[in-house]
This record gives sequence, structure tokens and C-alpha cells, in this order.
Amino acid sequence: MTRRILLFLLLFLAGAAGGLWSQAFLLPSLAANPAFADWQFLKDWNARTQIIAPVEQIFVRENEAIERTIQEVKNTVVALKSSGTRAGSGLVYTSDGLIVTLSSLVPTGFKIMIYPEGQDPLEAQVLKRDVKNNLVLLKIEDMGLKTAGFVGNGGVKLGERVVLLAKIIEEGEGTLIVNMGIVKKVEEDSLSTSIVENENVDGAPLFDVEGRVAGLADADLQRNIFVIPSSVLRTFLGL
Repeated sequence: MTRRILLFLLLFLAGAAGGLWSQAFLLPSLAANPAFADWQFLKDWNARTQIIAPVEQIFVRENEAIERTIQEVKNTVVALKSSGTRAGSGLVYTSDGLIVTLSSLVPTGFKIMIYPEGQDPLEAQVLKRDVKNNLVLLKIEDMGLKTAGFVGNGGVKLGERVVLLAKIIEEGEGTLIVNMGIVKKVEEDSLSTSIVENENVDGAPLFDVEGRVAGLADADLQRNIFVIPSSVLRTFLGL
């Protein structure tokens, strides 16, 4: 009796192993062979075969990602001009009209005009000034402006790609300037990049490739560009 049970178990295990081998190797091999394409049991087996959770790989070119970022954030940049000769760019901080830019672009006692995208220029009021870090917070009477988030406390990293967006006034309208480079040096209160731009980029925001604000551009008398990092901006804005 015991021998019969053992024999039965051996036959059962052999059959199960054969079935698994058939499912894993024999049937797929036969199904892929055109000579057996008309066999009905193979047609039935193919009909029952399902692919569970297919894996898709999506490759996005860097240029496409940067182009998309520019389209998303370009309206967060505004052109501005004082009643003197200073002109530059600013970053929309809130949708109801708070704008941050360089203090040096906003001389005390001068009238400041902001040029939102697609709108008539609006006069701005100074709400807060930080001369040490060369920052000023302005307010215009507008609603529904486009905004962007800031890079986190860690800031951008060495070698990270950044995009500069500036707007300058030409014939009464703001013209967009775009430049791109990498972060070359990171200090506590300043960033250096590989960006070289002869146009007026004072106050122009820099963005990482995800569209987050990395800082504001400033240029010295020799037009060398350095960047006030997002960490300094966040402190100034109370974030």
C-alpha cells in the first residue's frame, strides 16, 4: 500500500513538473513557430495569455524639458523701469501683485513702473527693502499673476543646469531674454554660473530645470553676473 502511495506521488510530481515546463518553455516555443500556428490548442493558449503590469520607459530630451520649463515660468518674470534710467527684471512672488527684485533697480524717491505680460504698465509701491542683500519687495494692484516655487533649503548643486529669464523694455514692451548655463560655484550668499549675457539682466530670476526659482541675477559694472541664491530670497520673504 505504501509503495502505491509513493508511486502515485512520484507520478503526480512528475506530471506537475512536466506541466510547468510545458507552460514555461514548450508552449511558448510552439506558439512562436509558424508551422504550428493553426493548431487550435495553441490558439486557445495564446488567447488565455495576458501581460500583467507592462513596463514602459519614457525618455525625455533635456532640451524638451527646458523648453517646457521656459513656457511654464516665463510669465512669472516682469520688466520694470524707474523714472530715472534704471531698468531690469523682477520675479512675481504672489498672484496678487507682490514682486521681488534688486534694491539697486529701485532708487528711493523714483517712480517705478512694472510691465506685466500682456498688460499696460502699473505703478509699484515699495513695501520692504534690504540694502545689505540688495533686495526689495514691490506691490502692484493686479490679480491672477503667474507664480513659481523656490528651490528648497538645500539650494542648487554644483554642475546643475539653470536657466536665466530676463525681460527688458523695448519700444514700450517687455522682450524676453533666455540664457542657460551650469552652476560653477556655491557660496552662502552667492552663486556663480557659466552664463554670460551682455544684455541688461539685473533682477532676472534663474530657474532649475523643474521651474523652481534658484535665485536673482545681479551684474557688476563689468557686467559679470552673480546670483543672489534662493536661500537669501526665502529669508527676505519670510519663507
